[in-house]
Amino acid sequence: MVVVRSLTRAAIVVLIGAGTVLWYACTDRAPTGPLASPPPSARRAAPDLGAAIAVLRRHTDAILDIPGVVGTAVTVLPDGRPGMQILLERSGIPGLPVALDGVPVTQRVTGRLMAFSDPTQRQRPAPSGFSVGHPAITAGTIGARVRDALGRVYILSNNHVLANSNGATIGDAEYQPGPFDGGTAADQIATLTDFQVINFAGGNNTIDAAIALSSTSLLDNATPSDDGYGMPNATIYGDANGDGLFDDRNALLGLNVQKYGRTTRLTHGQITGVNATVTVCYAASGLTCTKSARYVDQFIIEPGTFSGGGDSGSLIVTDDGNLNPVALLFAGSSTVTIANRIDLVLNRFGVSIDGFAPPPPGPLTDLAVTSVSGPSTGVPGTTAGITVTVKNVGNRNVSSFDVTLQDTTEHVTVGTQSVAGLAAGATTTLSFAWTPTVTGDHDLLARQTLADDKAVNDQRFVTIPVKLPVTDVALTAITAPARVTQGDTVPVVVTVQNVGGQDVTTSFDVVLTDGTAGGVTVGTQTIAGLAVGASATRTFNWNTAGVATNGHILIATQKLADNNSTNNSVAIAITVQPPPSTDVAVTSVNAPATVTQGTTAAIGVTVQNVGGLNVSTSFDVVLTDATAGVAIGTQTVTGLAVGATATRTFSWNATSAALGGHTLVATHTLTDANAANNQRSAAVTVIAATTDVAVSGMTAPSSVTYGSTAAIGVTVQNVGGLNVSTTFSVVLTDATAGVTIGTQTVTGLAVGATATRTFNWSTTGAALGGHTLVATQSLTDDNAANNTRSVVVTVNTAPADLALASITAPSRVTQGDTAPVVVTVQNVGGQDVTTSFDVVLTDGGTGGVTVGTQTIPGLAAGASATRTFNWNTAGVATNGHILTATQKLADVNSSNNARAIVVTVDPPSVHVGNLDGVADTSGNTGTWSATVRITAHDVKHNLLNGVTVSGSWNGSSSDVGQCSTSDAGGTGTCSVVLSSIPNATRLVSFAVTAMTLSGYVYKSSANHDPDGSSNGFSVTVKRQ
Repeated sequence: MVVVRSLTRAAIVVLIGAGTVLWYACTDRAPTGPLASPPPSARRAAPDLGAAIAVLRRHTDAILDIPGVVGTAVTVLPDGRPGMQILLERSGIPGLPVALDGVPVTQRVTGRLMAFSDPTQRQRPAPSGFSVGHPAITAGTIGARVRDALGRVYILSNNHVLANSNGATIGDAEYQPGPFDGGTAADQIATLTDFQVINFAGGNNTIDAAIALSSTSLLDNATPSDDGYGMPNATIYGDANGDGLFDDRNALLGLNVQKYGRTTRLTHGQITGVNATVTVCYAASGLTCTKSARYVDQFIIEPGTFSGGGDSGSLIVTDDGNLNPVALLFAGSSTVTIANRIDLVLNRFGVSIDGFAPPPPGPLTDLAVTSVSGPSTGVPGTTAGITVTVKNVGNRNVSSFDVTLQDTTEHVTVGTQSVAGLAAGATTTLSFAWTPTVTGDHDLLARQTLADDKAVNDQRFVTIPVKLPVTDVALTAITAPARVTQGDTVPVVVTVQNVGGQDVTTSFDVVLTDGTAGGVTVGTQTIAGLAVGASATRTFNWNTAGVATNGHILIATQKLADNNSTNNSVAIAITVQPPPSTDVAVTSVNAPATVTQGTTAAIGVTVQNVGGLNVSTSFDVVLTDATAGVAIGTQTVTGLAVGATATRTFSWNATSAALGGHTLVATHTLTDANAANNQRSAAVTVIAATTDVAVSGMTAPSSVTYGSTAAIGVTVQNVGGLNVSTTFSVVLTDATAGVTIGTQTVTGLAVGATATRTFNWSTTGAALGGHTLVATQSLTDDNAANNTRSVVVTVNTAPADLALASITAPSRVTQGDTAPVVVTVQNVGGQDVTTSFDVVLTDGGTGGVTVGTQTIPGLAAGASATRTFNWNTAGVATNGHILTATQKLADVNSSNNARAIVVTVDPPSVHVGNLDGVADTSGNTGTWSATVRITAHDVKHNLLNGVTVSGSWNGSSSDVGQCSTSDAGGTGTCSVVLSSIPNATRLVSFAVTAMTLSGYVYKSSANHDPDGSSNGFSVTVKRQ
């Protein structure tokens, strides 16, 4: 059945075209039809990924340490070769290898990897597709962010999501998430601005839609980036002429579409029906729809899994890269989804989708007729009010214009009214008096006369049926308790209403009958006439004394002969229950299946008051051994409230009980209304006590390396009925070799107790291959079948395994340095390595170029060897480098043959090595001069020529000095001079602001002055 896609799911009948189809919302049928997937195509054979996986394992830790790297993976390159893929948060990350150990490396920018979104949670800004709802509903979906011509943004969703199916008021709050998902007043995201009123009186509807004013800081214009389709297009599908309407709605048949909604998230489907007429249920009672609306010009989308309850309001877009809006989802069933045309929705509110590729901004004159409303029916000769709403949905104020209302059925103008201008975004409502003269459906067309930029919304019409007045008194409601107790007097409230077009001036009766009791009359009441539209309520007091205790259907009928007999009756079901009684039941007897003779067993008996009256007197619970004919015990229960339980535990001593089955019967002694549940029994078998110690478990490794010692655990348990007080042995043997591994003692064992002993098995001298280890307990008992247990352990030869145990190097070096890279190799296997093998150091940051190779002449088991590689960084790139050390011996474990480290190569730097200042007062001209000599050092404090030094005198931007270091005044030095300093100026200062040399960076933090005459940054020169 098709229902609105909020979380309230009710059953209804859907009409499509001329046929009637009944759908049920809870069927489990799988979707079929044009969206069924074709069989998968043949796949080519996958390449061998083993080598690439080994490289991945060796280098992943080092690569993940690089900032911006979020993952690694094995992939297949376009040419079919296996490769390694590095996943990046962003592009442009330096120091990434192009190959590792001969395996090509590719890069893929994935962005930051995040956990998938939860559309039922609060989020700001809230993405499209997330939960939203009016405070009075459960939850629906944010369809899209839409924008009007003034730049204001709104939530677009359904009327039944944002406006409570016409039950809301403009200005109401909207919560994100919706109330069903925990939304409260603290979660308000928008304010209800406008909604298309739904006609529930039988007229045609085209959209179930509403908008609510929000802001870009609260509302996003895209679905989640992790599992949504992203941002929709601002341009609707199939509007080549740009008038805001589909060029050909029929062309959408077969279109592949997608949506992102609160409940089913991202789904894909296909439009399988256009121009559909459907009846949609908004409220139901059981299988009966109590509130429905008729919709025309709708889309049908399959499969049924395209949407679910809570997806109402989702925007449906094309399933391609264009993401053009197509429809607004609002209803569905287990097999189909129903959606409004998006062009009609957007034109109704004068908004556009706030997506990518929007139309160019500019002045827009657009005056829209947004609604025409009136009575559900009209009467010939009777005047009715017609309301027309006009809104300026453009961004320019408009001057005066006329609004005309025409009855196109009678070909007459109902009236014309003038509006003296309307500001951008403003709305005006006009009322017209309409007096139809003939019966039938009347199309009332409202049109505004201003010539604007968008003609498609200049007019709107409503269809109102006009009928002759009739007499029609309807039974509109009947209420009563659902369940009553026999003997109660039940109030049954009946409401009748004059739903016709003529006053009823004569009296008429309302009769209440009990249909279950053969139509016996419960009561009759008289109503002395009823005006058109008026209601009357009568209460019938139904005395249920003596009626049958079962379901009763009470039928209220008004007896006036009128023009419509279909609404003259209404019924309600009431269950009459028997009067409460006293009923205590023995609900359970809990006992072990077997009991060893001579032991005591706990027997639990539970009683419950399953009647309707509290039990205030005490009663006994008696447990008997019906097989032996003896009472085991009696216990007292001091009263029991309705529904309450009580459990009593009896201790049954089975010392004298005969071997075999015993039926234990529990009985309570209270006299009540139902003797059938006063007792319950349990069967228990009494068995003879035995001595039985079992080897219950063994733990051992499945394989061991020759020469190692393995721990073998053996567990024994007393599974008999007698305590074992004597000491016994547990013996472990190697049945394959015919030798005893060890013997351990256990000093007695109580019934049910366990003991575990651990044996250390040295495999030195053991033959290679499988060994059956057998554990045996030595006690002579009554059951020899469980006295032994075995396990198979395989002894393997000790393999050779050379591991790169460590690699160390400076984390940062300067280009041109020789960096020591220390590599340690260890023999972690079980055999000496007697042949020579190489250790190779490669630079992954330069395409895997070899830094160096060193040879190790064998390595004993457990021994380590360390080699130092001197890496000359002259000419290498200044960025991060992944240095990988690999041992080249083919061994049993390739996963530990390599280890990598990241070293950052910094460019060479220059800094101030000394600042000296001297004053020159010679010349006796009333002025003096200051000379500052700057010494330039590299990172190793070597004197450096060719450095351009810039600085300023006294912090002035105009008094600057610049020089280049050379051998002229001493290697690595240069001088700047400030002349013509007035004698009145006692001192001046010079500060170094920059040092430049091609290929070098200025590292001011290293500035220094060994003689202390300055701070390395500035120096003061004083006139003597």
